Amino acid sequence: MEHTGGVRIVTLAAALAVSGCMRDRAPQEAAVPPPTMAPARMSAQQAEKMASLGYVGKGAPAAAAPNAAAVQPAGLEAMAAARKLIRTGQITLVVESYLKASDEVKRIAEANGGYLAEAQAQRGAQDRRHGSLTIRVDATRFDAAVAAIRGLGDVRSENVGTQDVTKAYADLETRLKVKRETADRLREILRTRTAKLSDILEAERELARVTEEIEQMEGERRFYDQQVALSTLTVTLQEPAAIVEAGVFAPLSEAMRDSLRVLSASLAAVVYLTVFLAPWLVIAWIAWRIVRRIRARRAAAAVQT
Repeated sequence: MEHTGGVRIVTLAAALAVSGCMRDRAPQEAAVPPPTMAPARMSAQQAEKMASLGYVGKGAPAAAAPNAAAVQPAGLEAMAAARKLIRTGQITLVVESYLKASDEVKRIAEANGGYLAEAQAQRGAQDRRHGSLTIRVDATRFDAAVAAIRGLGDVRSENVGTQDVTKAYADLETRLKVKRETADRLREILRTRTAKLSDILEAERELARVTEEIEQMEGERRFYDQQVALSTLTVTLQEPAAIVEAGVFAPLSEAMRDSLRVLSASLAAVVYLTVFLAPWLVIAWIAWRIVRRIRARRAAAAVQT
């Protein structure tokens, strides 16, 4: 009996354990939704709705496809950032005061991360000042600087150009890398000194030549970097011509000016003629004196005979 009771207890414990496992598993299975089966046929509206929800095929969510429209602008921006562009420009303005406008041009250059590189000025007719200023500004603020300078006066001409040196810069970088690798190999030969003396001397000469070429290339690269980083803008400033109203005596003053001009031209013609005839007059006077003396001698000889 005791053996039979023990068997029953073990059987009951096993049944309780199995039922507990089934109860723990039931909620987990209930939490998993049954697979959604797409109907064999669906309307166009349903298909469009399923596609908008990200389902394709038999209800499986579609993988998020990359947005080509978003990737393309990002690639273009990266390409544009890698380009090496040198921007230059020339602009001519008519301003009320050359001094004030030139000070404003200098201020605009400094406000846009640049400086005044060169300036020259002179006075012309009616005491008008005119000249040109060359400024360097940050390449990213070039358009802002040009727009600010336009507001200083009346724009007579404007020209902006861009030079793309991306290919030349990349070629320079490649050649510079090759030269540096060559220099490293030559230094390694000189460091070990396992070669013959003639080879070591040849390596030293070659290293000196390669080092000189590297320095030249680095200088050229620095020049490119400066030209790309700072754009050049030449500003020509001119003061307007003075407007004078004609008075009552304007015709008389104009006639006097014309008369003086004619008199001056006449005096100039007399001077030219005098300078031209003076040597010939001297020669003619000397010849006349000689002829006269000869005649006088002949006359005196005839009287004596």
